[in-house]
Amino acid sequence: MTDPALVSCLEDFYQQIKNSFVRYIVESSEAEIRDDFDRRVMPLYESWARELRQNGMALSDLLEEEGVVLGESSFPIGFSQFNFLSPSYLLKHVLEKAGAEIEALVRAQRQLEAWPAGGDLASAIVKRQSELLERARKLEGERPEEPPAPPKIKGTSASRW
Repeated sequence: MTDPALVSCLEDFYQQIKNSFVRYIVESSEAEIRDDFDRRVMPLYESWARELRQNGMALSDLLEEEGVVLGESSFPIGFSQFNFLSPSYLLKHVLEKAGAEIEALVRAQRQLEAWPAGGDLASAIVKRQSELLERARKLEGERPEEPPAPPKIKGTSASRW
């Protein structure tokens, strides 16, 4: 029997993975592909979300072995402000939010080191999440320059006609 505090920590770890911002973008936000850069960013999100789902299943299996019954949860309501936006626009938010999520996972992973099965799984997940975050940072560095805005044309306004 594993220490209940460690099981509770792993359950929190599972909830972080399950309610990840990247999963929200792929599964619920209906991101709109608008250009070639979006076509490069969206596959990263999709593979990241796929790995998060697989990690969540591995965590839930381990928790079920410990007798934990996992309840249903939903994404935070604040994520809804990111609906219908382009993947390239969301990239800066992914870097910010995923970075904070990974920091929380690292803190939980340190606590789980006392439990070999949970600690090893958490360590592997944190390592892979960090690699994916670095790929996203690299993509952000490759972002094309925004084209300059067209000059304003001075002329007669419609109200003077």
